[in-house]
Amino acid sequence: MAEAVELTGLFIDKGPVVQQRSASGEISVESNTRAGVAWDGPVGVLINRGSASASEIFAAAIQDYGRGLIIGEPSYGKGTVQSMVDLDRVAKNNKPQFGELKMTVAQFFRVNGGTAQLRGVEPDILFPALSDAENFGESSFDNALPWAQIKAADYSPAGDLKGVLPILLALHEARVKKDKDFQYLQQDIAESKLQRKKNLVSLNEATRRKERDAQEARITSRESRRDTGRGAHEDIVGKEPAPGKRSALRDDGLQADERNLANELAAEKVRKNAKDILLNEAVHILSDEVGVLKTDARLAARVKPGSPLMPD
Repeated sequence: MAEAVELTGLFIDKGPVVQQRSASGEISVESNTRAGVAWDGPVGVLINRGSASASEIFAAAIQDYGRGLIIGEPSYGKGTVQSMVDLDRVAKNNKPQFGELKMTVAQFFRVNGGTAQLRGVEPDILFPALSDAENFGESSFDNALPWAQIKAADYSPAGDLKGVLPILLALHEARVKKDKDFQYLQQDIAESKLQRKKNLVSLNEATRRKERDAQEARITSRESRRDTGRGAHEDIVGKEPAPGKRSALRDDGLQADERNLANELAAEKVRKNAKDILLNEAVHILSDEVGVLKTDARLAARVKPGSPLMPD
C-alpha cells in the first residue's frame, strides 16, 4: 500500500490516496504528503483483470482525482487486506504442524468512498477483455465480501475528464475499426471465449488436425495481408510461434530443457519484436487527448486548470 501511495504522489499534489477500515470499524487515511508533482502532463493507466490490490489503489486514485485516463478491462476487484497468522506460534509448537492462516483484517476504500472490492476499477475506455471474468477475479469466489461504501475523504480533484472523454471514445472507436490487428485481436478473443464455453476438446486425431490446420490457415491469411515489417499478434490462445515460421503456433509438448536453445532464442526475439496492439492504442488515445486539449481551451481548463496544454 505504501508503494501505491508513493506512486500516486508522483502525479497528484498533497492529499489522501486510499482509506482503510479495520475490523473494528475504525477508518484511517493514507495520504501523499509531498508537495508538487513529478509529471503534470497527460496520464494513462493500463489495467486488466490481473490488476489487483495496490495497482487498483493507484488506478482508483488517478481516476477519482481526474488526473488521468484508466484504459483496459475491469480490474480484479480485491478491496481487502490480509494478514498471515502462524498457528504453530499460537499453539506454541516446537515443530511445524499447523501451518499458517490467512485472515482478512481490513478493507480499503477509494478517496471517493467506494471500494474496488468485487466490482474492481472500471476503465474510462474499455479494451477487449482477454481474461475470463466468470472464473478469474474476486467476483468468481463464492465467499467474496460484498461491495461497500463509506464517507468520501476530504480531497480536491486535480481535473475533470468527463468533457473530453466522449471525444476520445469516438476517436478510439473510429480508429480501431480501421486497425486490422485490433480486429484480429477481437476475433481471437471471441474464438477463445467460444472454446471456453464449449468446455470440451476432441480426442479424435483427424478432428484436432483439422482444427489446427484451420487456425494456421487463418494466421497465414492474416500475414499475407499484413504489410512487411509490421508486427503480428502472436499470443493466440497461449501458443508460441514456431521459430522460422511465425504462423505455425504449435505446442511441441517439450519441457524447457528439451528444446533447442537456438530455436528458443529465435522465438524470444519474435515475441520481443511483436506489436503490442493494446499498448499502441493506449498511446494513440493519449495523443488524441493532447490534440483535443490544444485546440479547445475550455476543455483544457476543465481537465486541468492552468495546464501547460492550454493554448496561449
